[in-house]
Amino acid sequence: MKRLLNYILGLLGVGAASCIPVAMYGAPHVEFSLSARVIDEAGNPIQGIEVRTKSGQQFDHNTGYADYLGNIKAVSGSMWPDEQYEVVFLDVDGEYNGGEFESLELNIADKVKQTQKGDGDWYQGSYKAELGDVMLTHKQVDNNNTNEE
Repeated sequence: MKRLLNYILGLLGVGAASCIPVAMYGAPHVEFSLSARVIDEAGNPIQGIEVRTKSGQQFDHNTGYADYLGNIKAVSGSMWPDEQYEVVFLDVDGEYNGGEFESLELNIADKVKQTQKGDGDWYQGSYKAELGDVMLTHKQVDNNNTNEE
């Protein structure tokens, strides 16, 4: 009888243990890639423009910057979910590549497509956005010096 009771309790213990969630380490994340061509008002490509998420997260090393043709191919292997929907284009080199340009914030939710489903745990899938031409405007130079003595 004691042996039968131990057997039943063992079965119940195993059954109960399988209902307890296992602790997971990590954070929810998505993979995200973005492509765009950055141009000025005249349609000329702008080199040296950076794209990052609106919250400030940068893309992986050596991605997220416009090349000499204005092309950006940004890749992030681990980004917080929902950060892929708002991005900012920044002139990080000042006057060096054709003058200073205004920053541009874009909500790109309508351009983001899911390319791979998540695994049901922390990985929530892979996404990409192809923006085409993104036009930045030159910063206005203030020629009126109001600090006259």
